[in-house]
Amino acid sequence: MILVLHFPYFMNMLITILFSSYILQAVLSAVTLIKVLLSCPVSGEKEKAFWFSSPQIITALVLQAKEASQDAALLPTLIVPVLETVAILLRRGEGMLSNPHHVTLVFSILLTAPLDQRDYGSIFLGIHEVLFSILQCHPKVMLKAAPSFLNSFHRLVVSVMHEGRQKGNRGIADESEVILKCAHLVERMYTYIAAKTEEFTVLSPFIVAQYVMELQKVTLHPAIKKHLTEGIYHILDLCLERDIKFLNATLPAGVREVLKELYRDYNHYHKSLKQGDEKYTA
Repeated sequence: MILVLHFPYFMNMLITILFSSYILQAVLSAVTLIKVLLSCPVSGEKEKAFWFSSPQIITALVLQAKEASQDAALLPTLIVPVLETVAILLRRGEGMLSNPHHVTLVFSILLTAPLDQRDYGSIFLGIHEVLFSILQCHPKVMLKAAPSFLNSFHRLVVSVMHEGRQKGNRGIADESEVILKCAHLVERMYTYIAAKTEEFTVLSPFIVAQYVMELQKVTLHPAIKKHLTEGIYHILDLCLERDIKFLNATLPAGVREVLKELYRDYNHYHKSLKQGDEKYTA
């Protein structure tokens, strides 16, 4: 009853806790309550009050995430619930968060959340879900913030390459299933990025360059490499011949060799099969 009669006051209280509280349990309780509200059918004045407060909620969550990223004791406990809440907020807020600036604030979390923790898989998934929510639900943001999106996503790619590098003669059974799942999510994200051609066609050579420059540094486990390769093939679908010539002319010698091998395999294993499928469909 109190919640019904004083909902705006309740929202102000949650936001005040998120902005000012240094007690972990209080912050976690506030984050949990926001997640509960997002899962409830809220309408009328309560819905207006919630979404009117959403920019402040996002700002407060960003500040809490920054604090957690600098404190090894707070990070495992706080960063994942914050990322989960932000992802749900962005998905539910399609059409509600009318100012793209309020969405772009979230990139500061994605660019600072450490990916070298023991909770790597959970943090990776949290960042991925936030990125996926932006990609799918906020096209106005993507038109203006594609570079920020790609920089955030590139952190995930680099982390998977680091975690998924080949170590001796161990097989995939010795590799973490978490890393394999993360590699699959990277592949899926590349696929969705390629589908958003309006935002990413011009940037596709840059995405490929980022990928091959990192690939040149590591020897990936075959199962991990398979997922990443299948993903980057979809980005190569966006590249024109002149883009590949540009990359061959500008990349360092060692990286050029990696690109040549990748592009050769792309033409042999992916492009020819895709053209065959298109011909069959026609």
